[in-house]
Amino acid sequence: MKSLQYYFLTALLASGLFLSAQSPWRSNEMQVKVFAKSSESLEYLHQAGINADYAGDFLRCYLTPEELKGISERGINYEIEIADLNQWSLSFGSRGVPSGYYTVDELDDIADSLAANFPDICVKVPLGLASNSDMIYALKISDNPETDENEPGVLFDGGIHGDEVGGSENMIRFARDLCLNYTTDTYITGLVDNTEIWIIYCLNPYGRRNMSRYNQPGVDINRDSGFMWNGEGNSPSAFSQPETKILRDILVNHPMVIHCSYHSGIEFISFPWSYREAQTPDHAQHLYLSSVYADVSGYTNIPNQQGYSGMYPINGSTKDNGYGAMGTISWSVEISVSKQPPASQIVPIYLKNKPSMLAMCEYAAFGISGNITDAVTGAPVAATVFVNNLYPVYNKPLTGGFHKFLTAGTYSLKVVANGYEPQLINGVVVNDLQSTIVDVQMQPATGHYAKSIISSYIPNNNPSDEGFTPAALGPPDAIQYSIGRFGWAVFDMGTPVVNGEGDDVIVHENDATPEGYSLYASGSPDGPWRMLGAGNGTKAFDLAGTLFAEARYFKITDDGDGQSQVANAGFDLDAIEGIVRVPPVDSTGWISGVVYCSSPAICVDPVADALITCGEFETISDEYGQFTIRADTGRVTVCGDKPGFYVYGLYGCAEDVMVTPGDTTTADLYLDFLESAGYKKSVQLLVYPNPAGEWVRISVENGSGIKNAAITNLSGSELNIEIQKVNEFEVLIRTAHFLPGIYTIKAELNDGSFVFRKFIIR
Repeated sequence: MKSLQYYFLTALLASGLFLSAQSPWRSNEMQVKVFAKSSESLEYLHQAGINADYAGDFLRCYLTPEELKGISERGINYEIEIADLNQWSLSFGSRGVPSGYYTVDELDDIADSLAANFPDICVKVPLGLASNSDMIYALKISDNPETDENEPGVLFDGGIHGDEVGGSENMIRFARDLCLNYTTDTYITGLVDNTEIWIIYCLNPYGRRNMSRYNQPGVDINRDSGFMWNGEGNSPSAFSQPETKILRDILVNHPMVIHCSYHSGIEFISFPWSYREAQTPDHAQHLYLSSVYADVSGYTNIPNQQGYSGMYPINGSTKDNGYGAMGTISWSVEISVSKQPPASQIVPIYLKNKPSMLAMCEYAAFGISGNITDAVTGAPVAATVFVNNLYPVYNKPLTGGFHKFLTAGTYSLKVVANGYEPQLINGVVVNDLQSTIVDVQMQPATGHYAKSIISSYIPNNNPSDEGFTPAALGPPDAIQYSIGRFGWAVFDMGTPVVNGEGDDVIVHENDATPEGYSLYASGSPDGPWRMLGAGNGTKAFDLAGTLFAEARYFKITDDGDGQSQVANAGFDLDAIEGIVRVPPVDSTGWISGVVYCSSPAICVDPVADALITCGEFETISDEYGQFTIRADTGRVTVCGDKPGFYVYGLYGCAEDVMVTPGDTTTADLYLDFLESAGYKKSVQLLVYPNPAGEWVRISVENGSGIKNAAITNLSGSELNIEIQKVNEFEVLIRTAHFLPGIYTIKAELNDGSFVFRKFIIR
């Protein structure tokens, strides 16, 4: 973990990819109290995309002179609080925050101290670079923090709006209390031992450094999330900012039961929906848990209501995305009337929230939970879990465990997974403040369907339609999600659809009136998108025209026919199906052995991290030099390779190895150390870590520096990658969205030459 943090810190210090903002707020932006009482005034503010926060009997708005003019012309009363927000931000000096508050660097230092002093329960996890190249970190606190366990997850984040300074203070104090009281406080010890607690203590480091609501490009991160995105808060597209991608990815990669995001400007608990007036299917769960938060807190009377009706309509919020896309019980907690309370109030405000934060860690275990596994092998199966007509939740793909908070009652479960028969379990009884365990064994079968929704857009939100996005998940079932006139939606298939012979994917419509749409594909949830074609009703498409060897994400856009503000507006999507082709009969076996150094007096013996190849199959030797590789049957050749070693002809290879179906043959390999052979030292491409996780660093030795880089999969298709340059000889490449497997990095050097290296993504 330490080496990974060092690697990301190096990127932080050296990266120069982002342009400095001219100012932390928009030009001439003001903070204004707006007293919009009528529904017409509120609708105008929403439709005009005015950035606003509810503050009791008024809206606190952030307005340019032109926006203020529009409000004034409509006779809406207002009062200017801060006439020039850029000048106001400058008044806080180099620290960026009011006296008595922690700076970003001080928050990072405290997080470092907690991870260093409590390594058994706390790790500091780099999540990725913010818009200003600051690294965003999470503290994961649990009894086995380095391991993903079948425990309920709870996520807390603070500082999404940099001028709302109290949230980050709450986060770091909560983390410190959990660590300091572990083993001495039995309640906290039990929570840490049985929950995975994630704390993002500063989600918008640029905003905190500059006392700004926005990130460096001037986007309100709490309007940039993809579920029912609508272009508010200067957001140019769904998940346009690295901060919102980071929050999205942690919820996808580590499914949470509860997600609490901390704000200030009023005392209020706001839960979904914020984008529409209708209640969520999980309204009872949101209301129950938010009432618990309010009741056990130190607030005298903090309201807990749906965001749309209790506060102010917004699109693109993190809470709507957490719930709408992942089924997480997600909300925002407004912790103080002032956005910058006096420093003397920091601890009292935290102490009001601490018992509620602990309660959320406790209550996350209540409801229903279990493990989802393959009935034949017992291996974990990545699945979507539907409970009644509620929004689905997702299990942890590495462990199989799932958790969903539920109020007391009797429920029916449907578990859907690609490559398995759907499983139905009826009559599941959930008692109040208890957990009902339901383990599910999945029977292998064919079938490949959309697993989850990534982002969506319905112009004007269309309150006349239920907007039930889960209807498009899993196999066709005659339940539709209407994507809206001129709307669109992006879906994750869970595993890629492979480009084979003929058609590869089917879009299913479920009614008798065919409607028009276009279908796009990508290997990333953020594109780039390549069009497969236009359709009308149910239709099959071929990936061949996109030049993608495979695609995991599909985007459907409506053609704009029909009316917009009616039920079932836009294309009625029932399911997206990846066509499954029956694989040929397996005629392979295995080769097992050890990679040795032919000159052990010069190099370490055996050789770890060597690349082993046998035909199309590849693997990497472990720390003891051991390897096991799949191989075609018959007489084959298996070879080893590693930077710093010399392979000439078949030296480093074992020829004529006989492989029989299903059997394992032994064959050791010997590599000659480069220096001992007397050959000229060549350019070497180094890859770290290998296997890679969310990021991989590549560096070049003895070369002229890296000009560009590319990654290809085993089929030779080039993947869409995000590159961040550390220095002339090192770059970072984000690999979080790639499936586990073996890939090739091609680095173009400044002198025009190319070097290649195979690596594994775990």
